[in-house]
Amino acid sequence: MHRTVKPHYRPEDVYVGTLLGRLEALHSGVTTMLDWYHVAQTHDHEDAAVAALRDARGRSVFCLGAGWGTTDPVDADIRRVRADLTGEGPVTLALGLRGPDDTDMDTVARELKLADELGLRTSLHVDPSGTSRTVADLREHGLLRGTTTFVHANGITDEELRMLADAGASLSVSPDVELKMGFGSPVTGRALAAGVRPTLSVDDVPSAGGDLFSTMRTAFAVQRGLDGGLRSRDLLEFTTIDAARSCGLDARTGSVTPGKDADLILLRTDDLTVFPVTDPAGSIVSAGHPGLVDTVLVAGQVVKRDGELVGVDLPALRARLLASRDRIAAAAGIPVDGTWQPVG
Repeated sequence: MHRTVKPHYRPEDVYVGTLLGRLEALHSGVTTMLDWYHVAQTHDHEDAAVAALRDARGRSVFCLGAGWGTTDPVDADIRRVRADLTGEGPVTLALGLRGPDDTDMDTVARELKLADELGLRTSLHVDPSGTSRTVADLREHGLLRGTTTFVHANGITDEELRMLADAGASLSVSPDVELKMGFGSPVTGRALAAGVRPTLSVDDVPSAGGDLFSTMRTAFAVQRGLDGGLRSRDLLEFTTIDAARSCGLDARTGSVTPGKDADLILLRTDDLTVFPVTDPAGSIVSAGHPGLVDTVLVAGQVVKRDGELVGVDLPALRARLLASRDRIAAAAGIPVDGTWQPVG
């Protein structure tokens, strides 16, 4: 994807793809989403992504980085976007680290220093193979922060998980994608045993869809199969207050608490797929799906009502997305019949 498809993305492609992706999440009841920006190219591309997140009217964290496999400095880009995303509005900024698996430790240190200066949380992808010691290496160099979220930590050791717990860092588990891509068992249970409250993520919607109901269900089933652990309420916390905490937003959202913003979803309980609802947490985790999402509010503003997104021209957006897909595929020389398989 990064080598074959990414070079052909124009800013308008970034805009419509980001907008539809964010709307899919809202439609599925995801009020807050971290967007790991993997299509870093130009300032216009960055601005298009931010504009799409704003236009979708959800609460979003724009996680901006330089792209993998480079040592190019990101200071100017981060400072430019930070001047726009001050932290007060619904779209905020995080720094997407390349990490020691993708670049040198000096680059990691430089990016963390920048994040500390600007008060930004960070996120990085971990080599899931278990052949590297990402967490241990960061701690050895004094670079393990409690403000960092580690993604796809399937291969890290129990000792490294305890290091994360000691530092106060967080984990993002993408159970569907991690299993499909052969990363090994999701780290959910081992993280809890080490004292780390994980969060859940989709990773990419072509592989897993854009809702967290199925993500919760996969994480629940896998861990129950491994050791019989986890409660339904754990999964709800992973996708609400624990997730808000990992984004640095737990003072504003993540729980229904006086003084916090009204980020709420209302689920239908009369649908035959869940009726009768005796145990709400159990029903949501074991049988929940986007079709139950009747109403969504973000900061008190209704963005979905009676099962429909408010103020969104979906037919027009669908047409724009299909045109974007077809143009990118033609430019990259790949078919759109499902036969092409990305390799990186």
